[in-house]
Amino acid sequence: MPKKSILLAENLAYKLSVDRTLFQEVHVNIEAGDRIALVGGNGVGKSTLFKILAGKINRYTGSVWCNGIVYYLPQISTIKQEITADTVLNFLISISDEWWKIEDILQTQFHTQVDLSLPIANLSGGELTKLFLAIGLAQEPNLLLLDEPTNHMDLQALESLKQFLWNFTGAYVIVSHKPFFLDQVTKVTWELTPVGLKIYGGNFSYYREQKEIELEVALRSHEAARKKLKRTQATAMQEQQRAAQSSCNGRAKFLNGSIDRMAAGLIKTKAEVSTGTAKKKHEAAVVKANQKVAETKVKTTKVTSIQLEEKNQKRRNLINIQGANLRISERLLIQNIQLHISSGDRIAIIGANGSGKSSLVKAILGMENQTAVLELGEVLLTPVMKAVYLDQTYELLNRQYTILENMQAANPHLSYQLLRQQLGHFLFKYEDVHKSASILSGGELARLAIATISISEIDLLVLDEPTNNLDLETVEQMVVGINDYQGALFVISHDIDFLKQINITQSFKLRQQTLQMTTYLPSTPEQYYRELLVCDDK
Repeated sequence: MPKKSILLAENLAYKLSVDRTLFQEVHVNIEAGDRIALVGGNGVGKSTLFKILAGKINRYTGSVWCNGIVYYLPQISTIKQEITADTVLNFLISISDEWWKIEDILQTQFHTQVDLSLPIANLSGGELTKLFLAIGLAQEPNLLLLDEPTNHMDLQALESLKQFLWNFTGAYVIVSHKPFFLDQVTKVTWELTPVGLKIYGGNFSYYREQKEIELEVALRSHEAARKKLKRTQATAMQEQQRAAQSSCNGRAKFLNGSIDRMAAGLIKTKAEVSTGTAKKKHEAAVVKANQKVAETKVKTTKVTSIQLEEKNQKRRNLINIQGANLRISERLLIQNIQLHISSGDRIAIIGANGSGKSSLVKAILGMENQTAVLELGEVLLTPVMKAVYLDQTYELLNRQYTILENMQAANPHLSYQLLRQQLGHFLFKYEDVHKSASILSGGELARLAIATISISEIDLLVLDEPTNNLDLETVEQMVVGINDYQGALFVISHDIDFLKQINITQSFKLRQQTLQMTTYLPSTPEQYYRELLVCDDK
């Protein structure tokens, strides 16, 4: 029995400007029960495609037909910017007359209890993701379009999301840069490119294997074309040499008297005709061979180049906390904190969403509008320490500034030429640098945030879920940059593969209001994962 189509789209195209198209010739057919991963590099248009399919954008060409209820979950970094309500309860009341149904779904489907009296700004990215998933499920959708739902989730939440997706009776398309998660919840992979949508009949690992095969075939084809071009050029050269030699032979025979002038003239004419014909023939063959080389050239995307500058390479104490408590109003988040950070330390902290990881960092750095405070005990910070905090929603960026203006604000002493050069390393080129930060995708915001960090002198670099929204190529470059950086590093992340690659020297798990050093490090990922999964199981 054929499956029922929920959504059909034909020949979709989206133009960024009159002379620049984001993508074109995209054809989509989503049927009941489909489990689809949508992949592609940052900025290729995945979020834009979702918005078109969800009816959030009208400025496109092509057609979209839908037979059912579609719920689109945007990236949480963009949602957070648009929320104006104060408490969680007031926000739920503002969007639904039956707000308690959302709370019930949150508890039953995602095993999450949220204090409705809390300011919604205090919810972690993972808590917001689950809240908006619950809001969507209350609408009883047939199709879910999920844009990076795994970004801010702890390990236990990822397990809950996996179980939910397994049990969901409708169809879904999901964007995520966590390959291990996609492998477990998807059966088909869509790759969005500027010239269309390529469909691979398997999960992410299958897709990656096929891409490697395609690359090998393309490289072989290009190498064969290059060899043929060389042979064609060599043949052309040999023919020209033979024709020239024939003409020389005729003249030599005339000079030594073996043939008369008329015969020599005929030989010369014949050689010139033959040379001209051969020349045209071989020129055409060389042109054709050159075209084949150009057609088979493997188009690779230049990956971001990241270099982080440390302010002072001399080892010194930066932060020392002995016996302090972290509290928000009357709520105790972490008690009896013992934490010491020196230059060169590479520290990871992991724990359940809402346990206080980000609040701890903000309290230590004394960030504005931070409601969490450190009290009692001893808290010592080096007074001249330069710390940069990359949070989950990239608030260090001014959305009202252009890309270039954000860079100028990060380091006013650098020349215009150097700023443009550095932006080029992060794939912001030409007129793009004058785009407003407010229209950038999550991945582009992440790249711009890292670009601003890269031109700052830093004693302590704090990364809060840094791999969220980044494609795999950019993550690889981030790893290279971090491993070259000699300053102190403090990382909040549930991306164990990433933590494994950046040589973490000390790791803490946040469990039951206490900060505990882990037995294992990310360098032994299987044991580390098992230990952390227990710590997330509250």
